[in-house]
Amino acid sequence: MNEINAGKGDLERARDLEQWRQEPETLAEGVARYLQGDRGESVVAVFDNVDRRDTEEQLVSFQLALWFMALTRSLVILQMRDVTFERFKNEPPLDTYRSGAIFHISAPRFVEVVRRRLELSLKYLSDEAPEKITYTLSNGLSISYPKSKAGVFLNAIYSEIFQRPRNISTIIEALAGKDVRRSLDMFMNLITSGHMPEEMITNIAQGNAEYSVPEYRIIRILMRGDYRFFNDSSGFIANIFYCKNSWQRPSNFIVPEILFWLIGKRKLAGDNGQMGYFSVRHIMNELEAIGFVREDVFDACQYTLTKELVEADTLSVIELGVDDCIKATASGWIHMRILSERIEYLSSILATTPINDTAFSSQIFERMKAENRCGSQGFMQSKKLCEGLLKYLKAQKEKLELHHEYASRDKTASNYLIQKIELAIEGPQASQRQGNNGIQLDLLDQ
Repeated sequence: MNEINAGKGDLERARDLEQWRQEPETLAEGVARYLQGDRGESVVAVFDNVDRRDTEEQLVSFQLALWFMALTRSLVILQMRDVTFERFKNEPPLDTYRSGAIFHISAPRFVEVVRRRLELSLKYLSDEAPEKITYTLSNGLSISYPKSKAGVFLNAIYSEIFQRPRNISTIIEALAGKDVRRSLDMFMNLITSGHMPEEMITNIAQGNAEYSVPEYRIIRILMRGDYRFFNDSSGFIANIFYCKNSWQRPSNFIVPEILFWLIGKRKLAGDNGQMGYFSVRHIMNELEAIGFVREDVFDACQYTLTKELVEADTLSVIELGVDDCIKATASGWIHMRILSERIEYLSSILATTPINDTAFSSQIFERMKAENRCGSQGFMQSKKLCEGLLKYLKAQKEKLELHHEYASRDKTASNYLIQKIELAIEGPQASQRQGNNGIQLDLLDQ
């Protein structure tokens, strides 16, 4: 008899659970009432990853959070993009729920994320790594060290890349943006890429002062990843001279002109009221006035979005509308301001740059064949390619200047980038001739 009653109790319990499962609103309200009333505890609900949704979904999530807070009388935490908040704070539903306190949490810096991950890696190594770690150099020499020394290796590489006073940490942080996962992927690529010789890592880890990771090596890794040559999906760096043969009037300067214009407007109130954000339609009008085709400009804007050179106020990373507003990202600024005067960047992007010059295209092809055969390309060979690129871009600039509006402007992306490439080719001596002690304010720093 007792066994029968016990079974009946289990059945009733299962029925209650099934009823609660079918009525999640009643379940949430009941759980909150039990925790707050019977147990005297506080309930905190977190709506996670809302900031990764598009604008419309963020606003819907905000309304949902208000409803849930009223239903359960709990503290609700919801993260929203600052762009969304600033754009809609005076409109429903945000205008009905404003307070004097706004909490803004910035993404952690790239170097801090990597440092923390490094600490976790060291803990993992101390628990899981074999007692002796062995690897082989390209010359056949075998290197062995106890797992207690693994931390020395990793710390030495971290310090070399991120703590030396040079531009590379700025470049990496700008490319990572606010994406923590992306920043960790970049660090892993730097350590594991085939473009980072084991000998170099070993010498740095052993504390040999005369060895360091040159900037060009890190740029090469960030551009090529695990591939021998740079391509459109090989790394974290984009080709700003991208264009399509299918465009009505193809030009390698369309993407640079978009970025140059947006960067120059980054401190001004845009079309949506937010600083630096301007509609795609506005950009199309501006570039059409100086000789570019609207449809080509729109397609180029789409490319800059997918390569994270710009960001949209809709938070989409795939598709743009003509009335969507975009602004240049830190990555876009880095591409224009720093990478454009690096020999490694300029010579590597030629593998995917459409070139309307048969002789120069043949030169690029021959250099790539030689690099594929030898495994690397010397500095002088890369410099020769940059000289060819400079000549080619100057010819493109002359064609653009056939349009009187373009020719009348002193501040254009073509003028800016041609000067950058000339600096890259001439080297440090050119910087020393640029003014007082070699210091000259860059247009994109203003």
